Amino acid sequence: MTVDPSRRLLQAAALVVLFGVALRCAWIGDDAYITLRTVENAATGAGLRWNPDDRVQTYTHPLWMLLLTATRWLTGASYLPTICLSLGLSLLAAALLLRRAATSAAVVACGLALVGTRAFTDYCTSGLETPLTFVLLALFVEALLPVASPDAPRWSASAPLAAAPAPRFGRAAVCAALLATNRMDLALLCAPALLAALPGRPLGPSLRTLLLAGAPFFGWLLFATVYYGSPFPVTAHAKAFGVGIPAGDMARQGLHYARFALTDDPALLPIVAAGLVAALRMPGARGLAVGGLLYCAYVVKVGGDFMAGRFFLPPFVVALAVLAARWSRWPQRVATLSAVAIVGLVALRGLPQWLLPPRCDTAPALAQLMAQGGVGDERRVYYPALGLFAPGRHAPRFGELHGAVRPEGGGRWLLLNGAVGVAGFGAGREGTLLDPLLCDPLLTRLPAKDPSKWRIGHIVRRVPEGYYESLVTGENRIRHPGLRAYWDALRLATRAPVFDGKRWRALWQLWSGELDAGFRDFVATEYRTPLTVDVAAADLADELPLGTYWFDEPKVKLVYDGGVLVRWSPAAPAQTLRLQAMGFCDFRVSFLRDGVVVGEAKGAPQPQPPQLPPLRAIVGLRQELVAVPAGVGAFDAVWIEAVENALSHTATGPAGLALVRRE
Repeated sequence: MTVDPSRRLLQAAALVVLFGVALRCAWIGDDAYITLRTVENAATGAGLRWNPDDRVQTYTHPLWMLLLTATRWLTGASYLPTICLSLGLSLLAAALLLRRAATSAAVVACGLALVGTRAFTDYCTSGLETPLTFVLLALFVEALLPVASPDAPRWSASAPLAAAPAPRFGRAAVCAALLATNRMDLALLCAPALLAALPGRPLGPSLRTLLLAGAPFFGWLLFATVYYGSPFPVTAHAKAFGVGIPAGDMARQGLHYARFALTDDPALLPIVAAGLVAALRMPGARGLAVGGLLYCAYVVKVGGDFMAGRFFLPPFVVALAVLAARWSRWPQRVATLSAVAIVGLVALRGLPQWLLPPRCDTAPALAQLMAQGGVGDERRVYYPALGLFAPGRHAPRFGELHGAVRPEGGGRWLLLNGAVGVAGFGAGREGTLLDPLLCDPLLTRLPAKDPSKWRIGHIVRRVPEGYYESLVTGENRIRHPGLRAYWDALRLATRAPVFDGKRWRALWQLWSGELDAGFRDFVATEYRTPLTVDVAAADLADELPLGTYWFDEPKVKLVYDGGVLVRWSPAAPAQTLRLQAMGFCDFRVSFLRDGVVVGEAKGAPQPQPPQLPPLRAIVGLRQELVAVPAGVGAFDAVWIEAVENALSHTATGPAGLALVRRE
């Protein structure tokens, strides 16, 4: 093969263009700040924790987390260093892929594939582990499938993998172990290629190589088991273990994820398909093809993701690495036609977003995301606040939310929030966030609150009665005895000193399934049919200062899904029911006499005092008036339910009551 003198220049030009595109799109997503909160705690000596009290692994990418921790320790910052690290790794991966293209036409086709695939340019940054995955996968393919080019003349891309020298096999095994440490499910992508390389090798030395290379992965599993009490992150429970959604529904969502990728990012899946088909036709690359196909099937099985295209990027890198080499060996017209096809596919979506000014990156409406099956352009969602060149960018500061919650000073506090990345980072060490989606050690083990109403990656769980109070007081106030025993063990596992004997006895109870029966009983009974909490009217007779937070005032009675039943004796008529309430919800009141509903009405929120700090006015106690319907007459009880409204998805705390008075 003759050397193409323009190849180097084209490779450099492609990297410059990609750098400009990735820089224009640079951003950090909310999910990245889940990891960055742990990073900040680790870098400042609080340990690998998300909430200050719990040892819970809320990140899925240990290797990336450790790299971010080192970066934070060296620079003292998070936002810009994370973007710079991501850009550097993404460009390195692109350089490795472009190096596999040995002709000018192949370089052009490879470069167009990189800048024309929206998911690739979007996730060159984002703060997630994807750039590190890009580099490790490019090195993994290079180790097992070196290119027959002027730069590497000794090995043919069609040679069997088993013929590769032992050092290359060892490097591939190390890359595979690092990939699995970076994200555990990437082992599925790498394993078939490594297995395909075993025949024809001495079995003993090969197994020793695999075990030695796997030290980072197995070492992390051991550390996580000891430190966190589980080798798996809590997000595995949230998304994969016992979510309570039929497998067929998850697979249908996964197929929707793939269909959405075809229309939203038209070049992505065709490149994946072309590269994996090309690999299947190459004896030396079939293991890579099988791994890519298995990984794509896994993505469909687990329902895909809410971030459009991101889960298909690992097989995309493998496919493009194969194609870059094949374009160099096929007639030049094949690479030229491939480049034209890529341009045509990209044009189906119109002008690429990176050619538009940053002010055009506006967040889609929630209704649009739900109409798309919960899948969307996550970069556009967060770019207005967290994009590098966004006009309104605000780089979060660790602990900045504490000043808004406690402007007058004070100690610990707790909020409920479903978008917990930036909020958790802003909460710092003083704030505890209860996340019903991804991060809570108990809630993530519960099945979906409503198996017919969920968004992939955002499967909401119901908060059990007494759990809020347990988190605030430190006492186990969960009502159901089976779940209470389970939480006792889980609390020891996540809060007791690592080598405390009681903790290890609790871990054995969890690992052995000793407490599973009580847990399952709660799920089968009270979780699906929430109990109504009875409260005497005398317990809700004291008027409290408006704006009071529930976690500061034990007199506040929280309203769980079963509602609260407030009783008086004797029955008496009233014109108005005065409530002190809180929560991003409406309150529905049913009036009862002798256990029979005699009327129903809805609360009307009253304006908050103007002197209240903004967050207290939003989250704290407010006054509501409920007009008693005509004809109700005397009543001796009211059943008060919290009903979701248009703002409930932005909830920053539970519903609660501090006063219920007949007037």
